Formats: sequence, structure tokens, C-alpha cells
Amino acid sequence: MAMEEGSWNHLPSVILLEVFTYLSQKERIRASSTCKQWRGTLFHSSFWPTVHFRLKTKDEDSVLRTRYQLKHFATKLRNATISFDAMDLICVQEAARIIQTLRKNESLRRLSLQPSHCRFEVPDRFAGDRITFIERHFMKPLQQLMQNCRRIEFLDLGCLEEICQHASKLTYILGQNHARSVHHLRLASIKDDPECYLLDELPPALFRPFQMLQVLSVDYDYLSDEMLPVISNLGLRQFIIHVHGVEEDHPGIPDSAWAEFANHNPSCEVHLILIHAYDAVEILDSTIFRPSMPLSFLKVFFCENMNYTALQRISLWYYNSLQSLWWIDSIGATSNSLCLVEPSVEPIAQPDPLVMMAWRCTKLKELVFLGYKYYEDDLIAIARLRGSGLQKFEIHAQDILRVSDVPDALEFEISRELKRTWAPLDDVTLPEVILNPILGDSDEYILQVLRDTETA
Repeated sequence: MAMEEGSWNHLPSVILLEVFTYLSQKERIRASSTCKQWRGTLFHSSFWPTVHFRLKTKDEDSVLRTRYQLKHFATKLRNATISFDAMDLICVQEAARIIQTLRKNESLRRLSLQPSHCRFEVPDRFAGDRITFIERHFMKPLQQLMQNCRRIEFLDLGCLEEICQHASKLTYILGQNHARSVHHLRLASIKDDPECYLLDELPPALFRPFQMLQVLSVDYDYLSDEMLPVISNLGLRQFIIHVHGVEEDHPGIPDSAWAEFANHNPSCEVHLILIHAYDAVEILDSTIFRPSMPLSFLKVFFCENMNYTALQRISLWYYNSLQSLWWIDSIGATSNSLCLVEPSVEPIAQPDPLVMMAWRCTKLKELVFLGYKYYEDDLIAIARLRGSGLQKFEIHAQDILRVSDVPDALEFEISRELKRTWAPLDDVTLPEVILNPILGDSDEYILQVLRDTETA
């Protein structure tokens, strides 16, 4: 009996590893509590092809945990996600350490950066020369990583403005080394100052080598009637465009270019995302929207303005493609209200644009409006038109202009139409930045929403 017990505790590592291959991850974790040797087998790199490195300021053990993961899995893992507090210098430096270590991994296929903000802290000695820190600790190892890996399939720069400024360098290396494998390439950024930022060149020719690209995100600044035809030939499934400012000399995109794009990519979803685009939102209907654009998702974040004409055109131009509309501002941050009255004009006898969307946009499944007043009767009309197909329907309780004095009448009516329990959002549910733009942080909210959308 003693020999049998000893044999279980001292199984050859090759045999123990073979046994573990027949177990699920949950079963391996349970088995690892048997003894030290079995615990060590649990952390064999072959069982951890995907690792999510999480660096949090409030989690004192996060640095030690990520270093342990890095030590055991860095050279073999295939999928790496790096979440870090971009406002904490220690977390930033540890994130850089992870990238520098991963550059030696030839097997890496997916790399996703998930910062808390669009910019990050740098050491005091680099305060006057951020470019050197970013180049040395992020850009150089990223380039080396893409040159050393055999097969990159997925790259997400996390909307980090100062890394996305180098999109041309990274795209060139990917095109030279991984054109036949890359299927997700996220180059779009979030600008710290949307009214003043640097732009690098992103020549359209850089995208020609790619043969398997399915998802691409870029900033609107780089789009032109020269780039869109090149992208049209990629066969994209999703094309994501971030809009911040729009330069006066921006050439704009003619409708003919969008018509060609839609013809070459009949199944492609176009995501248009406006982020602190104070000026761009005013020309959304006249300069950015085009009738032939296959717009599927429109998200407008903290632009402090409502473009009523743009809303009206959505149901006229995008009734065959629109699936989701989010228009979000901090409560009290704007002077306009979304009602039946168009801003700055007398009341007009035109149907409400959101009701028209609910009627005409047959694929509409999400409608989120925060920071604007809206009539109770129109909410009911939207629910009746869309029914259970409206999977997300959000408005703040205080923004509802109620007519009925019957308690819970609105909630009951909409719940019945949607065939599920529905209630407006309250203060507890809303993110802090929507309740108070001074206390909250829009970066954190926007980045989280975009990630949730990508993984939905």
C-alpha cells in the first residue's frame, strides 16, 4: 500500500502531463490540490494557450501574479491580453515588461492591449520626452514581436493615442510578415484632446497585401476616396471608424466610393463612432454621412450636441443596415433636448426620428439615449414597433417626459411589448461620468463600452 501511495506522488512528469491532457481545465485545477508535483503540472505552458494579464492599482497582488504568469507562460502562449491601469506608472511599466518578454515568443497569434485610458503615465525622467519612452518601451518591442512571430492573427492597440500614431509602421511590418494570417487589426484611437492632435501618414497601399483581414478599425482622419477603394478589396466583415475632429482640408468621402465599398462588401458592417467630436457632430449629416454608406452601428459619445437632421436621415438612408444607435452625453451637459421640437426652430409637424427608425430600420436591435429628454408616448411607440427584437433599450428615468399619472404604467406597457421586464435606468445604474462629467472619466466608460461591443 505504501508503494502504491508513493507511486501516485511520484509519477513521472511525462505520464502526469499525459493524464492531465484528458482533464478539463476545471478538473485540472481540482487535481492540482493533490500535491506539489501535481500543482506544478497544472501550470505547464501547454494548458495555458490564452493568458489575460491584469494589472490593477487597487490589486496589490496583480504585479506578482502577472510576473508569475509571464515566467511560466510567456514563451509558449498563443493569445495574450494585457489589461492595465494607464494612470498608474507601475502598471504601465509592468505592461511594457510583458510586451518586451512576449517579443521572444514565436507562437504568439493574438495580442490585445486594454488600457484604462487613451494615454498613459511615463516616468518623471521622460516627462519632457514622452516620445522616447513610448518608442523604447512600447513601439520597439511591438515591432520586434511582429517580426519574430510566425503567425500574427489579431492585433488590438487598445485605442492608445500615442501608439496608434505609429499605425503605419506596425501595418507595414504586418503586411510584410503576416499578410496571409491577420484577420483583426484595430488601429483606431481615442484622442486626449480631440481638437488638437498629431497625425502620422497611413498610406492606402499599406493595406493591399492583406488577404484574410475581416475586421479593421481606423480613425476617420485617414479615410479618403483613395483609401476606401483599397479597403473595399479586402472583403471585410466589420469596418470601424473613429471620428474625433475633422480637418478643414479633409477631402471627405464621395458617395460613389461608399457605393463601390458596399458593392464589394455586401455583408460588411460599418461602425461609426464619434468621440468628443464637438465640431464633427455638427457636420455629421452633411459631410460624414453618405447615402450609400452601409451604416450598421452609430455611437456618439460626449459630443455635447444633438444633430437632429442626422437622426432624420438615418431612417431614410440606412433602413436596411442600421442595427444599433447610441447617443450619450452627461446629464445637464447639453442645452438641447431630444423632443418633437427640432432645436432652434418652431415646432414642426414631422414624425419623431427615433420612432421612424423603429418603424423603418428593420434590423434595429439597440437604442440607447442618455442625457436628453424624451417623451413617454414615443418610448411606447418604439417598443410597439420593434417588439422583442429590441434587445437593448435604455434611457434615464429623469429624462422621460411623463404624461400619465399612473405609477409604473410606462414600465408595464414597454415590458409587455418587449416581452421582458423593462425599466428605465436610475442613478445607481448609470456610470458616474454620465451623472457628473467632473467626477467621472469618459475614457474609462467609452473604452469599456467598445470592448463590450466587440465581445458581444
